[in-house]
Amino acid sequence: MGGGAGVIRTPDQRLRVFVSSTLRELAAERRVIRAVIERLALAPVMFELGARPHPPRSLYRAYLEQSDIFIGVYWESYGWVAPGEKVSGLEDEYNLAPNVPMLIYVKRSEQRQDRLDSLLDRIRSDDRASYVAFDDAEELGPLITSDLATLLAERFDEGRRRRPGPLDVAPAVASSEFLRPPAPLTRLLGRETEVQRVVDLLTTEKHRLVTVTGPGGIGKSRVAIAAARDAEPSFPDGIAFVDLAPIQDPDLVVSTIATALGIRDTGDELLLAKVTRALDRRRVLLVLDNVEQVVDAAAELSALLGGGSVSMLATSRIPLRIDGEQSLPLTPLPSAVAVELFVERAPRGEARVRAH
Repeated sequence: MGGGAGVIRTPDQRLRVFVSSTLRELAAERRVIRAVIERLALAPVMFELGARPHPPRSLYRAYLEQSDIFIGVYWESYGWVAPGEKVSGLEDEYNLAPNVPMLIYVKRSEQRQDRLDSLLDRIRSDDRASYVAFDDAEELGPLITSDLATLLAERFDEGRRRRPGPLDVAPAVASSEFLRPPAPLTRLLGRETEVQRVVDLLTTEKHRLVTVTGPGGIGKSRVAIAAARDAEPSFPDGIAFVDLAPIQDPDLVVSTIATALGIRDTGDELLLAKVTRALDRRRVLLVLDNVEQVVDAAAELSALLGGGSVSMLATSRIPLRIDGEQSLPLTPLPSAVAVELFVERAPRGEARVRAH
């Protein structure tokens, strides 16, 4: 990836992920890809994020030269071929891609244009490219999350010259290598009591599974993230944030947890056993967000709890019904706090009108 060993980046220079696809037919997939890239604290390089006063070819050539990872997503259309050009912008982006890791995703179809099939034949023979088929945007999100996380872990391992992975090193180092809880962009209002209660359950009372419950939009994730940060000193081996929102299949929960922990599925043993062994005797807090849609994975979560000293802080619309679970239901905010929250979050003009 761009920026070799010894190069110090300024704080704004996150790893850049260039996304190549047709725009309209894959609009839903592009939204999912952007969300995944930003959730991993990387920088998406996409045309819809801001036009520039330059010809398209000059623009994407410059973008490609500055990118560290190439993601290509293809479906049925080969794309438009501009007058005087021999290939579409879609193929040209692939042709101009620098020597960086390439993640290729092909949406299944029986109506693909011939020129796109020819391009995909070329891509399949490219030893830089990882090639995966998918059915829809819902399936694509977890695939890209897992592949990007694995890619970053592999590059990190190369940079450390085959030193032990994050779960094999000293706790002080391990805590910085998990997928961390996202940094809130706004302050938390009216939930100080609930946050402290969660912290007390996890630390003072030593409960190893705490579930923050309540209807959608009530603030479960914000409370859990704030409590996790406050409780961090009690978990010297780190906090890992596991976003289960893109996951619908309970069978993918363990692999998503493994990704958050930097554990790769090498196929040499059952992944659940591998994660359990890696967490054995470690004081790690797993923050599991949006568990309600994969609540059928409760047996696997129970096995992780029973196999070591890991603790879990979950958010869910319903309790998980696991032995030892401590549930904290969230109730609506008091009226005065709710009004303050609305005034702070709403667009300024609208807030002034509503506040009066």
